[in-house]
Amino acid sequence: MSRPVHITGSALNCACGDSPAKAAASMWAGTTRLGQKHLGDRAFPYYSLPLSETAWLPRAEQAIRSLTAQLGPIAPTTPLFIASSSFQMGWFEEQGQPFDLPPASASFSRQIAAWLGLDGPRYTFSNACISGFSALDAARSLIAAGSIDEAIVVGVELANASTLAGFAAMELLSRSACRPFDATRDGLVLGEAVAAVRLSSQPAGWRISGLRTGIDAYSTTGPDPQGGPIAELLRDCLDEAGLATEQIELIKLQAAGSPGTDLAEANALRQVFGQAMPPLLSLKPALGHTLGASGIAELAALLACLDSEHIPATGGFSRVDPEIALCPLVERSNAHISRALLNLVGFGGGLAALIMERRR
Repeated sequence: MSRPVHITGSALNCACGDSPAKAAASMWAGTTRLGQKHLGDRAFPYYSLPLSETAWLPRAEQAIRSLTAQLGPIAPTTPLFIASSSFQMGWFEEQGQPFDLPPASASFSRQIAAWLGLDGPRYTFSNACISGFSALDAARSLIAAGSIDEAIVVGVELANASTLAGFAAMELLSRSACRPFDATRDGLVLGEAVAAVRLSSQPAGWRISGLRTGIDAYSTTGPDPQGGPIAELLRDCLDEAGLATEQIELIKLQAAGSPGTDLAEANALRQVFGQAMPPLLSLKPALGHTLGASGIAELAALLACLDSEHIPATGGFSRVDPEIALCPLVERSNAHISRALLNLVGFGGGLAALIMERRR
């Protein structure tokens, strides 16, 4: 048994809006809420959630509870799939004492479910930046097989010093701005987000027609610069969807401004799409790189953009890198998009791609 899987709802709280529609409107207007995080005597740009709470756990509760009203009534037994890179690391830091891991991290999943009013099965995913699509893939597979009829997939990434320090120690952070695919790009700009999508076997406006995850084992930190594994995964996703390259009308890039990963992604796109390159869009200059939540947050934001037919320009891009030789959207568009591909490239080798199609 294999059933189509549809996206029946979404919710988002990020630096540029506390709903998908508000985030889409902010991206269309080109307004951002870029702040800073300090690490010793260094300051890094950072996209924070504008929340009234300041302590870590109350802040997390406020952010996650904000999703419930957006999603609408949910049966308490609905399966919950949670994606995160850091879980409640910020709360651990506030406590100043050791914890038994991973059981302590697992307890946060129970807390998230309680805040959402859910007491059904819970599944947790943490494989860096592709965590959200891994969670989506698991939920989609169970719905397609007839094992469940509906699922909530949540992405959570909230501020903590450990994540910031880790990326800073590896010299992966920009000190100024996110510049995807740009010749002057110099690193990532991190951010916070909580987001959710609701999947169902019932028909809705959009369905997931292809979703593939994989591993690029080129190195422990970055992808093959030639882009071969990424290209292979993109072809697999297109094959599952039964689509030719020319049928893809928009690509949501990983493109976070990383010198190496941006180049690998561009090389992969050229291998797959050749000269018939669809319009390219990066959302990270507006949302920040939200790590384990990025797949769900960017999916929710993109859906709102496509539903309103307000596709924003890619912020931070001004000069083509000769090696990349690709230019993301620099002008806003009112195009009606029926098929979009979303690409993720994760730290440590994780790869994921998703194709969604508008219901006809």
